[in-house]
Amino acid sequence: MDPVTHTLVGATLARTGLDRRTPLAAATLMIAANAPDIDIITAFGDRNATLACRRGWTHGPVAWLLLPFVVAGFVMAWDRWVRRRRTPDATPASAVVLLLLAIIGVLSHPALDWLNTYGVRLLMPFSGQWFRGDSLFIIDPYLWTALAVGLLGARVMRPDLLRARRIARIGGGAALTYVVLMIALSAAGERLARTVAESRGISSIGEVLYSPRPASPLAADLVVKTAGGYHFGSLRWLTKPRVTFDDQMVALGDWNSGAVQRARADPAVRNYLVWSQFPYVRTEMTGTDTTVFFGDARYRGGMAGGLQGIRVALRPGAP
Repeated sequence: MDPVTHTLVGATLARTGLDRRTPLAAATLMIAANAPDIDIITAFGDRNATLACRRGWTHGPVAWLLLPFVVAGFVMAWDRWVRRRRTPDATPASAVVLLLLAIIGVLSHPALDWLNTYGVRLLMPFSGQWFRGDSLFIIDPYLWTALAVGLLGARVMRPDLLRARRIARIGGGAALTYVVLMIALSAAGERLARTVAESRGISSIGEVLYSPRPASPLAADLVVKTAGGYHFGSLRWLTKPRVTFDDQMVALGDWNSGAVQRARADPAVRNYLVWSQFPYVRTEMTGTDTTVFFGDARYRGGMAGGLQGIRVALRPGAP
C-alpha cells in the first residue's frame, strides 16, 4: 500500500492505547509501519532496479527480525541524545516496549502490501515467490477515510482518554472490516470469473487476477491466464451480467526466439522480468530494425506508466 496508508495504520494502532505504554510509542509505530519501504533507495540504481528489489528482502523474514531492532535503536538514540537533553526530567522511553511496538509496526507493512495486485515476496531471501491478495487498489480512499476519521475523532476527544481510544478503535475496526470484505469480494470474484470464463470456452485456465479499480470497491478488472495467453474482462457487482469479457487475447509470445533471447540480456529487462507475474513478449520488425516489447498483463494503458512494459531496440548484426 502507499505510505499514507501505512502511516495511518501506525497512528491508529498508537491511538488505540498503545501510545500510553511508553514515551515515543506513536512515533515508533509510524516509523516501523513504513520501515520496510527503505528499499525505495534502489530507485537510484539501474533502470528497473526498483522493480527487481522492491518488496523483497526488506519485506521478508530477515527484515521482520532485524528492522524492529533498527527502528527501536533509532528511537532510543533520539530519546537519549535529543528528547531527554532538551527535557532532562522527561520519563525515559522503555527499550523493551519500543522493540515490541516496532515489531507490530514492521509486521503490519507486508500484511498491507499483500492486499494489492503488485504483490510482495514474503519469503525473501529464501524464495522469490510473489504473493498477492488482489483485494485493494494500492491507494484506497475508503481505507484512508475510515482510519483518518477515527484518528480525528480521537484527537477531538483527547481530554477524555477512554472515549478517544474507543473512537480510534472504532475507526480501526471499520478499516479492518472493510479490508476483510474486500478480501471476500476478491475471492468470490475470482471464482465467478473462472466459472464465466469456462462457460465461454476459455480453457486451460491457470490463474485469475481480480484487480480492484481505483475508488471503486464494487468493480474490478479481470485477467484470465491460460496456457496460450491472457483474456481480459471486468466485474461489476451491482450490474447484470456481473462478469463480461472482451474478445481480445494477448498471446504469451515466442520467448525462445533469438531476438527475445538477445533482448533479455539487457539488465533493465532482467529487472523487469523479476517483478513481472503476468509476462508477455512482442517482437516487431520495421525494415531491418527489430524491437522487442516485454509487458505485464496486470498493467496496461497509459495510467500504468513504466509498469506496463519495456521496449528494447536491437541493432542489426549486434551480438
